[in-house]
Amino acid sequence: MHFYKKTDFRRLFATLLTGTLALFMLTMAYAAVSNLHIRNAELVPTEDSYLLNADFDVTLSPTVEEALNKGIPLTFLIEFQLTSPRRYWFDDEIATVSTYVTLSYHALSRQYLVNLNNHHQRSFASLQDAKQELSRLEQWPVFEKALLKKGEAYKAALRVRLDQTKLPKALQVDVIGGSEDWNMVSQRYRWVPTLF
Repeated sequence: MHFYKKTDFRRLFATLLTGTLALFMLTMAYAAVSNLHIRNAELVPTEDSYLLNADFDVTLSPTVEEALNKGIPLTFLIEFQLTSPRRYWFDDEIATVSTYVTLSYHALSRQYLVNLNNHHQRSFASLQDAKQELSRLEQWPVFEKALLKKGEAYKAALRVRLDQTKLPKALQVDVIGGSEDWNMVSQRYRWVPTLF
C-alpha cells in the first residue's frame, strides 16, 4: 500500500518564489552589463525640418576601456527611423538616417577625442568627460517637414550600437567568437512624436 504525504503548499510556493527571484536577479545582473542605454529622445522643429536631441548612457567594460587606451577607436552607429503605422500592412517608412560618433585616445597628447561624422571633433582630458560628450546627441537633422502629411500618425525609433565592422580585423575575430564585452547595442527606443 502506497502512502502520499500531504503537499506543503507554503514550502512549494517558497521554493518557486526563490527560483523566480534568482532568475530575476540573474536577468537584472545581465541587464546591468548592457553597455548602451537610451534615456530619452525628442524631435525639435525648425522652419523646414526636424532635429533630434537624445541622451544615452555609455558604459565601457574594462576590456573595451583597455583597448581604447591602447589606441583602438570605438565607432558608434546611431540610427533613426520615422514611420507611419498601417493597419493591415507594414508601417510606411518616412525617413531612415544614420550617423556615427567615434571615441578614440591620442597617446601623445593624452587626450580622448570625440568625433561626430568626421566633421566636429572635441578633445577631453578624461575618459569620463569624453563619455559625457559621447552620450549627448544635439540638433541632428533627421528629416524635412515636407515628408509629413497633415492628419497622419507617426512613430519614431532610435538605436545606438558599436559598429564592430570598424574594429581592427584581428579584434573582429574575437568579437565574432562571442565576447560580450564588445556586444554593445542599445534597446530600440520608440516614441510617438508630436509633429507640426
